Amino acid sequence: MANPANIEQARMRGMFASLQQQDPEITNIIAYSKFAVAYLLKQDGQSPGWRKANIEGPVYLVRRRSAPRFNLLVKNQFNTIDLIDSLHPDWELDCQKNYVFYK
Repeated sequence: MANPANIEQARMRGMFASLQQQDPEITNIIAYSKFAVAYLLKQDGQSPGWRKANIEGPVYLVRRRSAPRFNLLVKNQFNTIDLIDSLHPDWELDCQKNYVFYK
């Protein structure tokens, strides 16, 4: 029977290799979640509110060799347009049970 620790290490190596193909500057995965859905806040117009961004998939917090040093990345399973956002100390976070909002 396979050792669960070895399976997890192999899975992490695979995720890391996949991310490095997209961005060779990534040095490690700090945190990840298997699934996330991105929403964008529309503040203007007649019906402001949260809108689904058509970006869903695993989410990663990664460290990079060069600036920006840290990125948030949602690897889109619908198409090749991923959500990539550089972390910034001025971000405002609102963490709730199943959601993390930031601006």
